Amino acid sequence: MDFALQAALLGAVMGSAVLAVSTIYGWTLPGAPKAFGWWAGAFILEAASKAVLLGGGDSFMIEASDFFHGMATGLSLCGALSFMGRPITPTILGVGLLLAGGWAVVVHAFREAAGLSGLPLFGVGGLPMLVGAWAFLDRGQPVDRRQPNLLASISFAASGIHQLSAPLLHAHPTSATLSFVVSQFLSMVMAVALLLVVLRSQQARAESEGQRASLLQSRLLDALDGVQDGIALFDSSGTLVTSNDLYREFLAPAANAIRQGQNIHDILKAEAEFCLVSDSVGIEDGREVQLWDGRWVAANVYGTADGGQLRILRDVTARKQTDLALQESVNWLRGIMDTVVDGIITIDDTATVLSYNQAAARIFGYNPDEVVGRNVSMLMPEPYRAEHDGYMARYRRTGEARVIGIGREVHGQRKDGSSFPLELSVTEMRQGELVTFIGLVRDITDRKQVENALVQSEQRFRDLAESASDWFWELDGQLTFSFVSGRVRQVLGVGPAHFIGRSFLELGDAAENPVDWHAQLGLIQARRPFRGFVFLNRMPSGAIKFVEMAGRPVFDADNSFAGYRGTASDVTPLKRHEQELAAQSSLRQAIIDNMAQGVAVFDGTERLVALNKHARLMLDLAEGDVDPGQSNLEGMLLHLAVQGEFGRGNAMRKAGNRLARLREQPNLVFEHARPMGAVIEVRASGMPGGGLILTFTDITDRKKVEDTLREAKNAAERGNRAKATFLANISHELRTPLNAIIGFSELMKHEIFGPLEPVSYRTYVDDIHESGMHLLELINDILDMSKAEAGMTDLVDSLVDVTSVMRSSIRMMARRAQANGVDLIEDYPADLPFLRGDERRVRQIVLNLLSNAVKFTEEGGSVTLSAVADEQGYCIRVADTGIGMSPEDLERVMEPFVQADTRLSRKYEGTGLGLPLTRALTMAHGGTLVILSEPDKGTTATACFPASRIVNNPAEAIAIEESLRRG
Repeated sequence: MDFALQAALLGAVMGSAVLAVSTIYGWTLPGAPKAFGWWAGAFILEAASKAVLLGGGDSFMIEASDFFHGMATGLSLCGALSFMGRPITPTILGVGLLLAGGWAVVVHAFREAAGLSGLPLFGVGGLPMLVGAWAFLDRGQPVDRRQPNLLASISFAASGIHQLSAPLLHAHPTSATLSFVVSQFLSMVMAVALLLVVLRSQQARAESEGQRASLLQSRLLDALDGVQDGIALFDSSGTLVTSNDLYREFLAPAANAIRQGQNIHDILKAEAEFCLVSDSVGIEDGREVQLWDGRWVAANVYGTADGGQLRILRDVTARKQTDLALQESVNWLRGIMDTVVDGIITIDDTATVLSYNQAAARIFGYNPDEVVGRNVSMLMPEPYRAEHDGYMARYRRTGEARVIGIGREVHGQRKDGSSFPLELSVTEMRQGELVTFIGLVRDITDRKQVENALVQSEQRFRDLAESASDWFWELDGQLTFSFVSGRVRQVLGVGPAHFIGRSFLELGDAAENPVDWHAQLGLIQARRPFRGFVFLNRMPSGAIKFVEMAGRPVFDADNSFAGYRGTASDVTPLKRHEQELAAQSSLRQAIIDNMAQGVAVFDGTERLVALNKHARLMLDLAEGDVDPGQSNLEGMLLHLAVQGEFGRGNAMRKAGNRLARLREQPNLVFEHARPMGAVIEVRASGMPGGGLILTFTDITDRKKVEDTLREAKNAAERGNRAKATFLANISHELRTPLNAIIGFSELMKHEIFGPLEPVSYRTYVDDIHESGMHLLELINDILDMSKAEAGMTDLVDSLVDVTSVMRSSIRMMARRAQANGVDLIEDYPADLPFLRGDERRVRQIVLNLLSNAVKFTEEGGSVTLSAVADEQGYCIRVADTGIGMSPEDLERVMEPFVQADTRLSRKYEGTGLGLPLTRALTMAHGGTLVILSEPDKGTTATACFPASRIVNNPAEAIAIEESLRRG
C-alpha cells in the first residue's frame, strides 16, 4: 500500500472518528433522538473498519474491515428506522446483524471471483444511509427545523451514494485514494449536520418549555383571582412573587407597596404605617385583625418547598359578627340573671356548679367565686348533702327523675350554716353530649311562716292529706276547681295553681277514653257520685301520667248544688303495667301462634293464660269453649272428656284421672291417640314458681313411618335368621363330604398305601386336595361372616406376639407374591409390644389384607407391611402399589359377597368376603378398619386396635397370659 493511499486512509479514519464523537455528544444532550445512539455505534464500527487497514493489507485485515462495515450497516439501519419513529425490537436488531454477517460471506466470495484482494469492498452501508436521508426529509417537521434536516439529508445521501460506489472505486489504488478522501470530507459534513439538528431541537425544546411556563403562570394567576381568599406568594428571600386582587383589596391603602419584587418587610411596614392593623408587626400567622374598612380577616402563613412562604387572608367578618352578637346575648342574659329575684344555678352531670347569679348569692350568702367549680351539695343541709351524689349517679344510670322536671320545696343551707325552706325547679338541657341542669330556687321562708299559721287551723285535714298517696280537690257550683291540695306537686309536678280556676269540663280533651268521658259527663250533670274517671296529664318534662279521680256532689243548707269534692291519685304505674301485660300477652300469643306445635300455658293456679291456634285445631277447641283467662286445666280436660276425646265412659272420672296424673308428674311425655285416628305427642313441663306448659305435636305420620320401619326390621331379622339357619345347615352338609375328599386326597397325595400309577394322577390328587381346602376355607369365611353379622364372633384372648404373626404371614404369602412378581416389604420396629387379642383372628386379619394386596398388585409392584403402637392404638398397615379403587368402589367392597369388578369375566378371583370379614374381626376387638385408595396408585388398609389392648411390660404380659390360661 503506497504512501498516498495510507494518508487518505488515515484521514478517512479520523473523519469517521470525529463523526462518531460528534454523534455521541449530540446523543448525550437532552431531547436528542434515540437514533443518535444507533448511529454513534455504527460510526464507531465504520472507523474500526478503516482503522484495521492501517495495520497492513493482508487478507485477514481486509476480511475484518468488511465485517466491521457490515456490522456498522446493521446499526445504521436501526438508527434510520428509529429516527423514522419505528421501535427497534430484538427481531429487527437480530435481522440487521444477521444480514451484516451474511454480507461478509458474500463479499469474501465476490472478492475472490473478481480478483479484488487489495482493499475491502464496502458498499452495502450506503443503503441505510439513503434511508436515513429520506427520514430527514420527513414533511412533518416544523419549518424552522427543516434547514438543519435538509443539510443532514444531503450529507447522508452523498455518503450513501459514495458507499454504494465503493466496490468500483476500490478496484484501483488511485480511485481508492480519492474515495477515502471523499469519505473524510463527507464524515466532517455529516458531523456538522447532526450537531445542527440536535442544537435546533434543543432550541425548539427550550422555546416550548418557556411557552408552557408562561401558560402555567397565566393559569396560576387566573386561579388565584378566582379563589375567595387573599393570597400572596413570597420566595425564599422574602420577595413578593405574585398576589391576587383580593389580597390587594384587603390592604387597599397599602396597595402601592404590594408590588411584584417588593420585600415582605417593606410590605409589613406599610401595613402598620397606613394603620391597617393596631401594631407595627403586621398581619402574622394565626392572628385575626380588623382592617381599615371594618372587615375582619384571619391570616395563615404556610412554608413552601423552596423556603418561601404563602400568606392567605380569609374574610371572617360574618363569623366575628356572629361571635359578637353571641357575646352581647350572653351579656344580656347575664344581666337578666343578675337582676331577677329568684336564684339561678346551673350544674353539669357531675353536680359541679357552672354559674351562680346574684340572687342566689343573696339567698345563700356565698359569693359566686366561692361556689362556681364546687359541688352543689355544699348548698344543702344533711342528709340531702350526702345523698345528692348518689341521686345524680342513679339518674345517669336509670334516667329516673325525682326533682328534674318536677317543682318541689326543699331545704337549703346558708353560708352561716342555717337551714331554710326554698322552692326548687330543675330543668335538664342537652346539647349533644353536654348535659346541663338549670335550677331555679326561691326563698320561701316568709311564705312558709304564713302557711305555718294556716296549718294549725287545718292540721287535721292536712295530716290526712299528706299521709295519703292521693291529692284532694274541690269544685264550686260552676264546676271550677276551687281547691287542690299540695300533694299534686309531688304527683304531677305542678302546683295547685295549675288547676285552680280551671273548669272541670276542660279535662274532657285529656280523657283516656272518649266513651268514658260521655258517661262521666252524664254523672256530673245528674249530680251523682263518680269514681274511676281517668285523664292524661302531660308533665313539664314531657312525660305522660294517668290520673284517676273520684268525687261526691256537695249541697248547701238549702240543698242547692255547691260543687264536688273528692280525691285523685296517680295510677300511671298501674296503667303502664296493664299496657306492658297487654303487649307481652300479644307478643306471647303471636309467638306461640307461629309455633308448629300446639301450646297451652297454665299459671300457678292452673288458670289457662295462653292457647295457640294449633292447639285449637289439634283438639277441636272452638272459640268460646275454652278461652285464656276464663278456663282452667280441669275445665279444659273435662271439656275434652265430654267431647269423647278420652273414650267412652264417665267423663268426670276420666278427666279427674288425667288431672291427678299431671299434678303428680308435671314433667311428663306421653302419646295420645285421638278418636279419629290421629296420634298426638303430649309433653308436660312444669314452670319455675308454679304453672304448667302443655305442648301437642301431631306425630301421626311419624308413627306410620315407625310402624313401616318396625315391620321392615322384623322382616329383615326373619330373613337374617333364615340365612343363618341355611348357612349352618349347608355348611354341615358340605363339610361332611369335604372332610372325606380332603382326607382321602391327602392319603393319596402322601401315597400312604403305595405309589400312585400312573404319575399324572399325582397332579390330579394335588388339585383335588387344594380345591377341597379352598372350598373349606370359603365355608369357614361364610360362617365367620354370618357370626360377625349376628354379633356372635367368639374371641379367645391371649397375648399375641404381633411381630411373629406378621413374619409368619409374610412367609405364607411369599410364594404367591413371588409368582405374581410382587415385592413384599417389612417395615416395623423389632421391639413391638404384645397385643391382647385372639391370635387366630389377628393372623386372619393380616393374611386377608396381605392376600388382597398381593392379588390386586401388578407385576413389578410392591406390598409394604408395617405396624406402630402408641397412645392412639395398635395399628397394622398394609400398603400396595396396585390398581387401587374409586370412592364408589370403596363403599361397595365393604359389603359381603361384593367385588369392585362385578363382571362375569373379571380378572381377579374371590368371594368378596375378605374385607367385610376383616372389618368384622377388627371391630370384634373394639378396633377400626380404614381403607384409603386411589385408582392406578394403590391402596392402604389400616387395622387399628384400641390402646387398652397394648401390653408393654413383659412381666405384666406373662402374668396376664397366665391368668387367661387359668380361666
